[in-house]
Amino acid sequence: MNFSEIPENPLIFLSWVTALGLFLSLTEATLKIKFEKINSLQKKQEFIDSLYPKI
Repeated sequence: MNFSEIPENPLIFLSWVTALGLFLSLTEATLKIKFEKINSLQKKQEFIDSLYPKI
């Protein structure tokens, strides 16, 4: 398959580009949500540790 040529029908090409962009966007959003959740849990644990210091 020769990927260097743009398909004759630009609608097909634009559909692939749109699908790829959507996939990348969803992946980025998923990773961002996971990292925010982890960061939130760490901040919460630090706050609890500051309220109840270990002796």
